[in-house]
Amino acid sequence: MSEQKSDTWQAPESGQHKRDWRLNDVTDELNARPFPRFGLPTAIFRLCLSGQNAFVSVQDSMAEVLPNVDWDIAEKGKLIRATHDGVRFNIERHTEFVSVTVIDEKSTGQSAATHLPDGWLSQMQGEIVVAVDCHCVVRGGSNESWTCASRLEAGLADVFFDFKVAEDGHTKIELAFDADADVRDVGRVALQVLEIETYRSFAAIGLPHARAAQARLGEIAQEIPNDTPQADDTLKAEARFQKLSQLAGELEDIWRQTSFRFSACQAYWSLVQARLSSLQESDFDNRITVGGFLERRLRPAIATYQSTEHQRHNMAEQVGNMATFLQTRIELSLQRQNAELLASLNIGSQRQLRLQHTVEGVSTVAISYYLVNLLFYPADLLVSHVPSLDPILVKAALVGLTVPLVWLFIRRLLRSTVKGKPNK
Repeated sequence: MSEQKSDTWQAPESGQHKRDWRLNDVTDELNARPFPRFGLPTAIFRLCLSGQNAFVSVQDSMAEVLPNVDWDIAEKGKLIRATHDGVRFNIERHTEFVSVTVIDEKSTGQSAATHLPDGWLSQMQGEIVVAVDCHCVVRGGSNESWTCASRLEAGLADVFFDFKVAEDGHTKIELAFDADADVRDVGRVALQVLEIETYRSFAAIGLPHARAAQARLGEIAQEIPNDTPQADDTLKAEARFQKLSQLAGELEDIWRQTSFRFSACQAYWSLVQARLSSLQESDFDNRITVGGFLERRLRPAIATYQSTEHQRHNMAEQVGNMATFLQTRIELSLQRQNAELLASLNIGSQRQLRLQHTVEGVSTVAISYYLVNLLFYPADLLVSHVPSLDPILVKAALVGLTVPLVWLFIRRLLRSTVKGKPNK
């Protein structure tokens, strides 16, 4: 069994070869996705598929045209590069989607998607988020029909976007270069333009989630109680607390369902802005630029994500504060009830103490009475043998001694019983 690598960096051991250093993993990751190189004209098709079985369905559908591909490489998150009939295929597994990029350097104006196997669409399992055709051509053709136009990198290339889904289900992009453009520049600019469309699409898919969340937040806002129960209405306060706890749980569910999507969409928007900045976009003519169009149409969606999350956070804080207030009130009410109960128990104890004193007195008299009567018999016997003793004084002495002794005995017995100690 092979040993697992540590997540922390370790210095190379003596005699260890450089290829075994952990530093190579980091360096390989930086260089795993170099820019492609191709000339003009070239047609590019990119497909992005999201879903649990997206990669498996891509593997099943592409296995026919790419029989020699090592699919385990993509399982590890690395880029697969393959060629079939002179057409290049790049398959990459991203965090939440799989991308298939087809590069046809022998373009005749058709979509590069025609090089995909027959029936590939029916085999795809998941949601198709991006399907875009990008044609890299030589400057000089007509471009008046495009909605957006931008000049990139001080005139290195001109890009034209439509941001509409054509009849074949693809969005369209055209990149125009000079005829002598370097193949490295063409590949680099084309890839970044494709990334703009890719990240733009994923930045927009959170809008339905935001709208659904806002609708539910509006309903929750109507359910939040406006009045405060009276201080002595404990039952109503408890019912109100249960309602607020339910609303707090629903707000937590909304956060769990939308937090990742909203954060991801905002991260994709940041990538779109980074790519536009890297390409140094400027005006091509009087048409709106790609960045201007996205700023106008996509920025409100990003603001919607932020406002929805802000609204949910504020409502959760409001509900939490109200629940805390009611919980404090309920606890104070319970403490007041406990204080009243303790006061009632104290009064009962005092009554029990008075009753105990009464019982002590009655018990002392009754027991003393029976005990003195029993002692009269031995006292009479003693007087009959000692004629000098006065019978009345003897009986009075018996009463005087018996009553205090009985009282002390009963008092000691009751005290030991109350304290839980055995009588001595």
